[in-house]
Amino acid sequence: MSELTSVWHYTTADGLHSIVTKSVLWASSHRFMNDSEEPKYATNVLRAAAAEVRLGLSSEQAERFDKLMRFAERSNLEAFLLCGAHQPDLLTVWRGYGSAVPYAIELDAQIELLPVAQSDIGEHPSPPQGWGRHVVDEDEDGRPIYGEDPDAVRVEVQAWAPVQYDPSTARSRVERIAKLAARRPDPLADALLPWTNLAGIDLLQLKHPAFEDEREARMVFEVHPRWKFVKHRTTRFGLTPYIEVSAPERGNQHAINDRFLTKPASRLPIRAVHIGPSPLGDESVDSLAEFLEFHGYPNVPIEKSSTPFR
Repeated sequence: MSELTSVWHYTTADGLHSIVTKSVLWASSHRFMNDSEEPKYATNVLRAAAAEVRLGLSSEQAERFDKLMRFAERSNLEAFLLCGAHQPDLLTVWRGYGSAVPYAIELDAQIELLPVAQSDIGEHPSPPQGWGRHVVDEDEDGRPIYGEDPDAVRVEVQAWAPVQYDPSTARSRVERIAKLAARRPDPLADALLPWTNLAGIDLLQLKHPAFEDEREARMVFEVHPRWKFVKHRTTRFGLTPYIEVSAPERGNQHAINDRFLTKPASRLPIRAVHIGPSPLGDESVDSLAEFLEFHGYPNVPIEKSSTPFR
């Protein structure tokens, strides 16, 4: 579970309306964030730390270290980020919404959020050329051995966690890899390596220190197959891939061990809502309270920002 007890998800009026009425939040592709270095920053920091650590290894250890690092860098990672903040009234974040009145939704960070499947079929509805299992070997009788099923569902979820702005935090990950590289190679031990600790999607919790004032927290998701989960919306970056996430409840999980949902929850773990800087007075609070009440969230605490920003 997350070490955070709550996070604040900043959004527009349209975003708030959609979240409350549809019981889903949107996690966008990490390649379409406001931070232009998002897709490569963490990997570059990891590589820089690896270059230093590698100097202390023997040639044999360095060769194995390089192989482990190629895996740990996750250069082909296609992740989705759900972003929030530690606090509800951050002028740094409010400014990003211009003249529109924004909102910050407090979410219970201890309640798990999972991707919502957009299709209940088992095979790609319009497979591109080359889709399907590939023959990777033959058995003793010459029969083909097929590789992984590209339609098999695999979901990885990193719970809410504070974003790290200190690039030195990547060094501990690299040092763990160096220790593994220094061990004597053993096929069984290698098969049991803690790959998720080396190449987990939590790598994307590292962000450029220029954004430290945002005090960001985020969830990270990776979903396969993409056709089963990914949707697209228009943003200033063009067509932007995203996934819907919601809370698990009885009747909407595919199976107890599956990390995805078949439909949104009836309610999200909303604790409170904070209205951003606004020229309006109590009428904005009253309208929001009525809207939340009508959609199953009565008595949710509402506060209005005291920041004199316009």
